[in-house]
Amino acid sequence: MIVDQHINFVSKFFLFCSGVSLDVIKKCPRFEITKYTSIGLTICFTALLAIISSFFAFSLIFEDLTVIIGASLLWGAIIFNLDRYIISSMRSSNSKYNEFIKAIHRLIIAIIIGVIISKPLEIKIFKNEISSYLSIENSRSIAAVENKYSADFERIAAEKKEIDDHYNTLLMLRERYYEDFKCECDGTCGTKKKGRGIECFSKKEKYEIFLSEILDEKTKRDSTLAFLAQRELSMIREIESQKKVLAGVTTGGLIDQIRALNEIDKMSSMFIIFIFVMIETAPILTKLLSSKGPYDNLILEYEREFEINYLKAMDNLDHERLKNQKLKEMSARFEIKSKETQIQNIVKQEALERYEKIRNELENKISEN
Repeated sequence: MIVDQHINFVSKFFLFCSGVSLDVIKKCPRFEITKYTSIGLTICFTALLAIISSFFAFSLIFEDLTVIIGASLLWGAIIFNLDRYIISSMRSSNSKYNEFIKAIHRLIIAIIIGVIISKPLEIKIFKNEISSYLSIENSRSIAAVENKYSADFERIAAEKKEIDDHYNTLLMLRERYYEDFKCECDGTCGTKKKGRGIECFSKKEKYEIFLSEILDEKTKRDSTLAFLAQRELSMIREIESQKKVLAGVTTGGLIDQIRALNEIDKMSSMFIIFIFVMIETAPILTKLLSSKGPYDNLILEYEREFEINYLKAMDNLDHERLKNQKLKEMSARFEIKSKETQIQNIVKQEALERYEKIRNELENKISEN
């Protein structure tokens, strides 16, 4: 005779977490209850880690604490339900190979869940290292922005220098023309004739024409320098704008922190992932490595009993359906027979009426003759 085991409230909660039937597990020995209680504790612990991990992850995305807590609890409930379904849907059999084949997709899901849970906690553990890495990356980005425009600044400076050199050359040439004009008119050079002679007027005209050209050149120079200065100012503003944006990015988003985490220390990251994967797959591995126990036998017994009852119900239903079908066929045959009898009676009645009519006609003819 099977006696129901007494189970306290805490054990009932962890048994619920493991996905077993309380009505069935009560009929099992104490060691079987302890096994599934431990599995339920592991599932509950995994869900708790999922809540903590998602809290850190959602805090990088949202600012409202209510939204963060609500989203974390929802994610924890999803992980809890997935783990509970995975364990409760596993059935022990006599063939471990078949069990393992059936559990492969469950193991893959558990590994994926373990990796997802581990990442936000890794970010929290390596927070200082990630901040330092992102700060260095930020400095490199700022330097890259400056280097990006350095060639343009050098090209503008070279254009300015070329323009100034050309203009200074023209100024020196103007001074030379002016000296030629002055000394010719003073009689200190050239023809050595003092006064306003032909040569004096020629050099004066040459100087004045060149002076007009210099003024035009100065206008062009000032316009070009103003344009280059505007370009330079525009690039300086663009650099400052990008620097402000980069300076404001100190912690980075979730994806940036995951990328930084993968660059900092891959071995430590893989070790933490391995720990969480082991925690996540522990209930499945426990179920796989455990031999077929009393709970599995009782579940199979209940399933067979349910299947037998179902088949009996289906047989009864088929029997009733067959019986009803036969009754319908009998009723149809009786109805057909009844209609045939009615038709025969009608035909007999019509034939009798025709016979009486013919006989009356013959009797009338005989009496007339």
